Amino acid sequence: MKRRARIRALVLITLGATLRAHTDVVTDWNKAALDAIRADRTPPPVASRDLAILHAAVYDAVNGISRAHQAYFVESAVPASALPEAAASAAAHAVLISLFPVNAADFDDLHAATLGAIPDGPQKDMGVKCGKSVAANILAWRAGDGSDAMVDPPSGSGPGEWVPTPPAFAGYLLPQWGDCMPFAIADHSQFRPRGPPSLDSSKWAADYNEVKALGAAVGSTRTPDQTEIAQFWADGAGTETPPGHWNHIAQDVGAAQGNTLEQNARLFALLNIAMADAGMCAWDAKYTYHNWRPVTAIRNGDTDGNPATEPDPAWSSFIVTPPFPDYVSGHSTFSSAAATVLALFYGTDAISFQTGSDFLPGVVRSFSSFSAAANEAADSRVYGGIHFRFASDDGLAAGLSIGEWTFTHYLQPKADHSRK
Repeated sequence: MKRRARIRALVLITLGATLRAHTDVVTDWNKAALDAIRADRTPPPVASRDLAILHAAVYDAVNGISRAHQAYFVESAVPASALPEAAASAAAHAVLISLFPVNAADFDDLHAATLGAIPDGPQKDMGVKCGKSVAANILAWRAGDGSDAMVDPPSGSGPGEWVPTPPAFAGYLLPQWGDCMPFAIADHSQFRPRGPPSLDSSKWAADYNEVKALGAAVGSTRTPDQTEIAQFWADGAGTETPPGHWNHIAQDVGAAQGNTLEQNARLFALLNIAMADAGMCAWDAKYTYHNWRPVTAIRNGDTDGNPATEPDPAWSSFIVTPPFPDYVSGHSTFSSAAATVLALFYGTDAISFQTGSDFLPGVVRSFSSFSAAANEAADSRVYGGIHFRFASDDGLAAGLSIGEWTFTHYLQPKADHSRK
C-alpha cells in the first residue's frame, strides 16, 4: 500500500487524445530488438543498455517533430510536417545495425517494409533524415560510456565474499558495469543500497534458512506454484532477458491501452532508460559489497560465525547461479524500475495484464498490478535459490527510486508545445 501511495503521489501526466492513426513502428522495432537479444544471448545489463540507446533515439526522433515533451539528448529542428513513422524507423534501424551487425539483413528488411508503407515525398524524407541524425548523435555519445572498459574485479574469498560458483565456476561477469556512464541518474551511488546484513545477525540467519529451504534443487519446501514462478522469471541466456520481459509487458499493455506512436516512443524511452540505470546500479552494488551467493554460503555455513546457520555441503540451487555477486538482485532492480515507470506513465499501478515467458513457453501468468509482477519477479530469485531475501528486497527499493527519478526528471511535457 505504501508503494502504491508513493506512486500515485508522483503521477504527473495524463494520456492525451490519439494524435494520428498509424501502424506501431515503435513496438515493431522493439520486437526486432528482443529477437536480436535472444539470438545474441545478450546478458541482461547489456540488453538494458541496448534497449535504452534504441528507444532514446526513437524518442528524440519522434519528439523532434512533435516537440510536445523535453528532448532526451538531441534537440532537433524538424518541420512539423515530417513523418514520425519514418523518423522512428530510421532511428531504430541505424541504432540496431550498429549494436547487432550480424542481424543487419533482418533490420534492413523491416526498415524497407516500414518505409514502403509510407507514401514517398518530402515529409517522409525529412523524417528519415531526422531519425538517422538523432541515432548517429546518440550512438556517438554512448560509444565512450565505459561499457567495454577493462577493470580489476574485487578479490577475497573469506566468509561473506563472492567466489565462483558451481557448476561452471565461471569468473566475474561484467565487473565494469557499475562504472558505466548512467543514462539518467547523476551517479550510481545516488541510490546505492545499504548493504547486506552482518553475518552474526538474526536477519542473516532468517534469510539464509529461507533460501536454503525454498531454493534447493533437491528436497526443497517450494510449492508447485513457487517452482513455476522460479522458472517463469528465470529469463536466462537465450531469452529476452529481464529487461526484455518488461518490454514485452509494456508492448502488450500499450496495445490494450491504445497508445499512440508518440506515447509509445515516450513510454519505451522512459522504461528502458530507467532499466539501464537500474542494471548499472545493481552491478555497482554487486561489486561494492561482493556478497557471496546462497550456494557458497550454505555449503560453508559453519564459517559465518552464526549458530543459527547449519551448513549443507551438498546443497545446490534450483536455478543455475549466475557468475556475479548476490547483492543486490538485478531481476528485482530491473523489475521495480520498470513497474514504477509503467505505473507513473499510466497514472495507476492497478492495471491487469497477462504475460508469458521465454523460459516456460506456453505458460501465462496474470497480474492485477505492475508492482505485483515486480514483487513476484523478486520472489522468484529466492525460490530459485540464487538470491537471499535481503538482496531481492533491497533491489526492489533501489529500482523504485530509480524509476521515480527517471520519470520525474526526464521527457517532461512542455508548457507550450505548439508548433509555429
